[in-house]
Amino acid sequence: MDEVIEIEIGCIDDALMDLEGKAVALKAKSEVRVVTMAASVEEFLSRAPRPKIVTLDLHLGDGTLPADNVTALVEAGHKVIVLTVIPEFDWVQETTEAGASAYLHKSNRLETLVTVIREVHAGEVPTTADHAFHLARDSRPSRPHLTPRELEILEMVSTGMTHKAIARRLDCASSTVATHLASVRGKYDNTERPITKPTDYRDRLRERQLDRDRLDPES
Repeated sequence: MDEVIEIEIGCIDDALMDLEGKAVALKAKSEVRVVTMAASVEEFLSRAPRPKIVTLDLHLGDGTLPADNVTALVEAGHKVIVLTVIPEFDWVQETTEAGASAYLHKSNRLETLVTVIREVHAGEVPTTADHAFHLARDSRPSRPHLTPRELEILEMVSTGMTHKAIARRLDCASSTVATHLASVRGKYDNTERPITKPTDYRDRLRERQLDRDRLDPES
């Protein structure tokens, strides 16, 4: 029998009773272990240990903004799974753009949370049904038209490939890759969806894939 590898996570939620109950339930039903609990991002970042994966309540009562909380955690090297009872459309959008790895409504079964945690632990960026629903409601200007080559490069850079690696794959110069990416950024600037950090490439690609699935679910 294969040995089950424990997945350590942190949980940030100001409903401490809920946190404690979640920790007990996860331990009883899965390999996920809650090793650090905190009522705020500031408290979590001041504690040890600080596991790589963190679940974060969207509505903390300390006056902090959700996107700022996600940004602080991502910049500290954490992968963030946003949880909420009452979804706020703008906040879901903003936390996604800040680099959250996943979003999940608290009405889901515990097994769904465990599945998302496993996927994030495996290096994936899962798009749950809850997340897809809210991202699909984005009423901001439509996605820009990208050429096939621009879309190809966007797909590769969103996985973390360097300009040199992309150039080798496409048998072109690194400067050509840079030119295409400059064009991609310019097109997104014109639709009020600027790309300002590396993770934005991943998020813009995910948005395009959600658009495609919504318009052509059989593809």
